[in-house]
Amino acid sequence: MSTITSFISSRKCRIGVIIFLFLLVSAGAYLSWQSAQPYRVGVLLPGSGDDDSGYFETLEWAVAGLNREGVGRRIELVFIDTAEVPVMAAARQMIGDPSIRVVIGPATSDEAFLIAPDFIRAKKLLITPSATSGDLLRMFSRFGYIWRTTTGDRAQTRILFTILKEKGVRSAALLYEESTYGKTFQDWAAFYAIESGIGLTATVPIRRGGDPGEAVAAACLSNPEYIIVAARGSDAAEVIRIMDEEDNSPRLIFTDAVRTGTFLEAAGELAEGTEGISPTADRKTGFFVAYKEHFGRMPDDYAAHTYDSLILAVAALARMEAVPSESPAEAMKAVVSGQDGIYGWDRQGAAAAIRMIRSGRLPDLNGASGPLEYHLDQPGEPLVTWYVHWRVEDLDFRSNTYIPGSFGEKRVFQMPGTMIEGEKAFTLEEGKEPRAVLVTTSSDWENYRHQADVAYMYSLLLENGISGENIVVISQEDVPFLAMNPDSGQLYHRVGGENIYIPATVTQNPITSDAFVSFLLGESSPEIPFGLDSDGENNLLLYITGHGGPGFLEFPNGDHLTSSRFQETLREMMEQERFSRILIVVEACYGESMGIGLDVPGVIFMTGASYHEPSKGAEYDITLRQWLSNDFSMSMTDIIVQHPDQTLRGLYEMTYDRVSGSHPRIIAGNTTDLNIPIAEFFLHEESL
Repeated sequence: MSTITSFISSRKCRIGVIIFLFLLVSAGAYLSWQSAQPYRVGVLLPGSGDDDSGYFETLEWAVAGLNREGVGRRIELVFIDTAEVPVMAAARQMIGDPSIRVVIGPATSDEAFLIAPDFIRAKKLLITPSATSGDLLRMFSRFGYIWRTTTGDRAQTRILFTILKEKGVRSAALLYEESTYGKTFQDWAAFYAIESGIGLTATVPIRRGGDPGEAVAAACLSNPEYIIVAARGSDAAEVIRIMDEEDNSPRLIFTDAVRTGTFLEAAGELAEGTEGISPTADRKTGFFVAYKEHFGRMPDDYAAHTYDSLILAVAALARMEAVPSESPAEAMKAVVSGQDGIYGWDRQGAAAAIRMIRSGRLPDLNGASGPLEYHLDQPGEPLVTWYVHWRVEDLDFRSNTYIPGSFGEKRVFQMPGTMIEGEKAFTLEEGKEPRAVLVTTSSDWENYRHQADVAYMYSLLLENGISGENIVVISQEDVPFLAMNPDSGQLYHRVGGENIYIPATVTQNPITSDAFVSFLLGESSPEIPFGLDSDGENNLLLYITGHGGPGFLEFPNGDHLTSSRFQETLREMMEQERFSRILIVVEACYGESMGIGLDVPGVIFMTGASYHEPSKGAEYDITLRQWLSNDFSMSMTDIIVQHPDQTLRGLYEMTYDRVSGSHPRIIAGNTTDLNIPIAEFFLHEESL
């Protein structure tokens, strides 16, 4: 029996050994096969057409060099020409291919906005060398899957105004293409004009491929010293031709979209002497010399950034191989934070760095465009890139001055001169409860953030002890129940936050400016079936969010409330003793224009944007594809929560410091002291 048992045991042992050896060999074979698989990098860029900047040939050059040096695996590019294939269809192909985890592209911001949410959901990295919209990374950076190798056009706008300031220019206008590209310049022109002390006389859109004659005339109307032109080559050439024919006096300075052969060909001799700025390589890296030696010409604007996109893509793949437990987003963040020795962009340096990453180490990567260093609080946005101030000489673009595109600037804080600090702060009068009117003048899905801002302010006031009976909400409140809302009845102010929708509407129909004015004066209307119930003993908060323009607030169906009528209404309210003091908070583009010249006693006016700049959104939700709030409102309410004992002066100063995309403003009639506790408007005394 023992012999049989021994035989069986021996046989089991031999079988076990055989199985073990088989598995070992299989594992070895699999690892050998796996290590032989290439690093596959997707490419979603144009290989032809007007937007082709030589992307494909630059990437092929970079790949050939790295493969020659060896990085542990061969690198293989999977091209889809987005000039031939619609970008959404091309993106779906890349997302559906499990062997592709990193994609370089797309070329334009419009394309990037379309496909970024799908890449984030698929947990695949997207690295664009040339999509430079200011909103792109504000929307998507927090996820860690959307990256670019040049800074956004906010930097370019800042540099343009810096150049004009150094020239001693006092006034400028902006002509901008009606596209995502042009929108960034329109968004930031007023901001940097204020920071530079330059008067922005006009911002005028032009239609791509259209006749810019009327736009040019509008830009020249106020006779600015310079006009900034943010448009493509052929359109910019047409602007030059019109300026020459009309003998207009303003000088022109162009953005990077102009630096193309198309512009030189279309403008001809009129291009001679023109100037502008473009992203470029760091000249200290030697990229210009190497590129010209290989291709026989100087590189296009985004050649260095395209080359760097390839370095980052392969480095991220090497990190994923070394630490498979990391997500692609975590792998990329690790790659750009390395400090273990400095390696250059050339094929020897980049290949050595990638081999180190593959072994588990993290070197300090440098690219052709400069150090590959990124913002910690905004992953995907490079810290340093370079721009060149160029001129056209002998019908060719000649480099003039190289300028860093980093964001180290200090905000210029401006407290209005009439707001002097008083000797003694006001105190909250005992037994007086604030009243509030919260209004959104918009409706429809694309205005999600307006209704969310009102809903959050309502919930904040309730939490601060103010009775719902003393809060009036004027909002159509259609967003929570629209078919586009995947969570019916839900409204969010922060991504991943709680539902803040509380039914409080007083109108089911779009309100009109007439109905709103009637309400403020205590009168009812078909749209708002009762008037404001307040008197001279009440402190009143009037919070308005919606769209605005220079000198007006938008209401539905083309209806406007002008600043003059609004201020006249406030004066009537004062004469009717409808408030003791009133704090008006306006969340709208060009918000300051509603309060300029306001001198009604007891009225304090605060807004998130100066009289000629837009406000900005905050907290973008990729599932809803909507902004959930506005930057000014979110910053202000956060401060109210964190510092409930603050004064209006402190609230303004702290909000000004937090809002990065516009200039909050405060105007206070004939009041010279802002040491008024915010509790007078936002808190019940028992909650202090």
